[in-house]
Amino acid sequence: MKVSDYIADFIARQGVKKIFMLSGSGSVYLDDSIAGKNLDFICVRNEATAPMMAESYARLTGKLGVACITSGPGGTNAVSGLSEAWVDSAPVLVISGQVDKKHTCHKANIKNLRSLGIQEIDIIPIVNSLTKYAQMVEDPDSIRYHLEKAVYLAKSGRPGPVWLDIPLDVQSSIIDEKMLEGWNPEASEKDLDKNKLKEAVMLLAESKRPLIIAGQGIRIAKSLDEFKNLIEKLKIPVILSRLGQDMLPFSYRYNLGHGGMKGLRYTKLIMSKSDLILSLGSRLAVPFVSDALSESAKIIMVDIDEAELKKPSIRVDLQINSDVKEFIEGLLKEDVKVDASDWLKDCQGYKESYPLAGPARNPIDLYYFVSRLDALSKENSVFVSDAGSSYYVTGQALRFEKGQREITSGAFASMGLAIPLAIGSASADPSRQILAITGDGSLELNIQELKTMSSCGLDIKLFVINNGGYVSIRNTQDALCGGRHVGSGQAEGLNFKKIADAFELPYESIQNYEEVDGKITEILNKKGPVFIEVVSDNCQKIIEPIKQI
Repeated sequence: MKVSDYIADFIARQGVKKIFMLSGSGSVYLDDSIAGKNLDFICVRNEATAPMMAESYARLTGKLGVACITSGPGGTNAVSGLSEAWVDSAPVLVISGQVDKKHTCHKANIKNLRSLGIQEIDIIPIVNSLTKYAQMVEDPDSIRYHLEKAVYLAKSGRPGPVWLDIPLDVQSSIIDEKMLEGWNPEASEKDLDKNKLKEAVMLLAESKRPLIIAGQGIRIAKSLDEFKNLIEKLKIPVILSRLGQDMLPFSYRYNLGHGGMKGLRYTKLIMSKSDLILSLGSRLAVPFVSDALSESAKIIMVDIDEAELKKPSIRVDLQINSDVKEFIEGLLKEDVKVDASDWLKDCQGYKESYPLAGPARNPIDLYYFVSRLDALSKENSVFVSDAGSSYYVTGQALRFEKGQREITSGAFASMGLAIPLAIGSASADPSRQILAITGDGSLELNIQELKTMSSCGLDIKLFVINNGGYVSIRNTQDALCGGRHVGSGQAEGLNFKKIADAFELPYESIQNYEEVDGKITEILNKKGPVFIEVVSDNCQKIIEPIKQI
């Protein structure tokens, strides 16, 4: 059996339904085996987007995402997508082709040798800091070992990407699969510290204004049901991180919505008044907690990644390095006495006092548009948002009352991810309708993938916010730089109808708030991809959280 065939079979055994790839001479055997084994694949237009699509596939399914790319510039192109999977904790396997071993810088082992073979670069040192495991496979008989180790590490603990670099002469080598040695993981998961669990129980009992901050680690740990049971047991309010905001419907009485620097209006106020923070599956990122917490508040942080507990940006009184599922299950078994009924009423009062309602006016207010799209969306739809205004407004306006999900760039809030994340999401579950919202600035960063979207016939409705480009950057420059606009001035404007036509996408436009509901309903009932231009306010202001009233 050829090594490339073994790799394709191994991927199929992982339950992977879609591979994201761009064929190249350095990965020719890998590409051929993927096609020959009848694995379903999507060919991207730029390797940068292959790991992005694999990431959204992994985050939506909870399974492994796979990208296959060629050598040299194919690998370096993919680094930006790899970094997204790294910071947003997605289990992605990137397999790169490579030139024959004798033509690699790695094999030559000459200091400062930059490139040797055709389109060759030593990719492993480049990706080491962005992966949980990265290795060039030099011995064909070690392929099972490296694949098993890579996939285990990608999915265990805090998930993340892994990378295997396969030279051409290894790809084409013949092996006896029955003679291959596998990899056996050592027991590495830490048991829950029962003393720290008891201390958490004591702190909860002493608190008067406890608050749970919950992140996507809960979903990753497959502990959503246990988390909901814990909320009902403790009866204390919850604020959600950006990547965790789709875990609970907004109408749920304990859910206060999305927090952080661009969270809902009242969330920073509540966070500042809380005397105890119980963080579950959230890394308590700088933009989430910066100047929001009281200096006297006790902070309990449960995180499977020990590094997050040690970072200098947050003072943690009780560090619990544990799988969040194990901690929640342990807490459910404890006799926890918490009396936060008055505090809960206060929090619910803030929630009711600051409703989010964008005005029905022209030019179209982005909060109004996103609220209507959310209300009219179908059950189990997937929202995908891009950077800037699209990112901030969806973070505040989506309500998730019908089992919808959201896939977005969490840690980076990067421009240009909406289209590749939408394609990965649509590939993960074709039964879900994908509602992607991007800006006229972000659109251009990965505009080439519109062809992937159209050629695959995916059920993606892409709403392009036409607000003159870079509104959120202009707002920041107005606030901090005296209104000097550097590289963010209103663009001359793209002809979106021509763009849609060029990529063979049906085109629609929404230019008046009075037609929003009717047009959205009509568009969501169409089959296949649609490109929709939404002409909105080019002076759109983003609602900022308040810390005091």
